[in-house]
Amino acid sequence: MASTGNLVSIKMIADRLMRNPLMKDLNYEFIVDNAIQVLRILDAPSIYVKRREGLNVVNFRALKPIDMVKIDGISRVDSGSPIPLSSSEDDSQDFFHVGNNMPSRKDFTYSINSKYINVNFEKGDIHIIYKAIAVDEECYPLVLDDETLLRCVESYIKWKWYDMLNDMDMLSDRKLNKAEVDYCFNVGQADSRLKMPSEDEMETLTNMITQILPSRTEFKSRFEFLGTQEKMRIH
Repeated sequence: MASTGNLVSIKMIADRLMRNPLMKDLNYEFIVDNAIQVLRILDAPSIYVKRREGLNVVNFRALKPIDMVKIDGISRVDSGSPIPLSSSEDDSQDFFHVGNNMPSRKDFTYSINSKYINVNFEKGDIHIIYKAIAVDEECYPLVLDDETLLRCVESYIKWKWYDMLNDMDMLSDRKLNKAEVDYCFNVGQADSRLKMPSEDEMETLTNMITQILPSRTEFKSRFEFLGTQEKMRIH
């Protein structure tokens, strides 16, 4: 995956798009909505920012952050050393707060629904590390300053705008088809560039794949040593 660099405001993309006479009536609501759509479609790790937030658990659940896109890890922090929580497959975990079926597992687990992070302990404090789309002071999305990604976002917004104009018989099918082809080309370029590992990341991946003895306890250490190179001692 490409390394993260500087971030630029979505306003810069809006300025570039509005130079097109056919797009002079674009509004920021349309631009922001479709920019977030295509960023979610790409789903490349380098387009997100990582955040950490402390949450209070009451009655087996805590409100999840509103800007959370993906969760990286959760730890319970109110009982001494942080204790990582593992993802639960228990169908009843989302309903512990109503008291119909109390948890029986001794280790700590979590599950997520549309609004809450559900855990299998009644109260406490947790730290959550998650990925979010960066925003500026005015809550406009920030985009990684990578030309392939900028072209991808621009072409997606242009295609969606042209599609709307075409529905109203204000734009020809030929222009719409060209906009769609441009987007398909640009999204392929952006996807491959953003997800291609750097040399450092490839070294870590190699260490993970070529472990002498595969570890099944990395979760307890929050994967701290998963990419560490192993050495064989020969006596």
